[in-house]
Amino acid sequence: MTRKENKESIMSKERAKYAQLYKQSVISEQFRLLRSGITYSRIGKDYQTIMITSPGHGDGKTTTAANLGIVLAQHDKKVVIIDADLRKGKLHKLFDISHSGGLTDILARKLAVEEAICLSTIPNLHVIPCGTIMKTSYELLTADRMEEILHALSKEYDVILFDTSPILYTAETQIIANICEASLLVLMSGVTLKEEASKATTILQNSKAQLLGASLNGSQVRSKAYEFQQ
Repeated sequence: MTRKENKESIMSKERAKYAQLYKQSVISEQFRLLRSGITYSRIGKDYQTIMITSPGHGDGKTTTAANLGIVLAQHDKKVVIIDADLRKGKLHKLFDISHSGGLTDILARKLAVEEAICLSTIPNLHVIPCGTIMKTSYELLTADRMEEILHALSKEYDVILFDTSPILYTAETQIIANICEASLLVLMSGVTLKEEASKATTILQNSKAQLLGASLNGSQVRSKAYEFQQ
């Protein structure tokens, strides 16, 4: 790994754990606001299964999924994040865990669900990495198999988050959208095209999951009036 690649890796890990490393920052507060918005968007019962996706690559969906998982765990929820990007999964890198076994291995029935669950350094937060990636890994993901996995996890976790592939380019993401209770669309300011955002929104609105809204990354947080004093 070159010095540049190492620096980028460190920065990616820092962004993924921002809500844990800098709890008093304005950005962390934005993730807590996102948590509140999700928590209070459903009267009577919290969403247990939530999919986080984006129209394309580079929109920050994995960073959003990681930080959302962290702030939910900080709120005394038992959370598991599943890396369902079976083409370019990277949650294992961001959380410094092994990906020798994960979702693809569960789908292929080479590993039991509980065997693929990895502990993170954050209390209440667990991760299921993408697992062994092959050219046809995505073909393992079917609605029936995912329902089985969710049935097992729902007994142990308050919240199950899915970090998926971009919704516009992969069929398996649409399968997940139809087995989850809710979905969150992640956009990147200055990067996500309006047409792609509109198309992604339409697909999610037509799925069984309740579209909670969109999370915009890359926009400048101007006000620091409510930042905690150090």
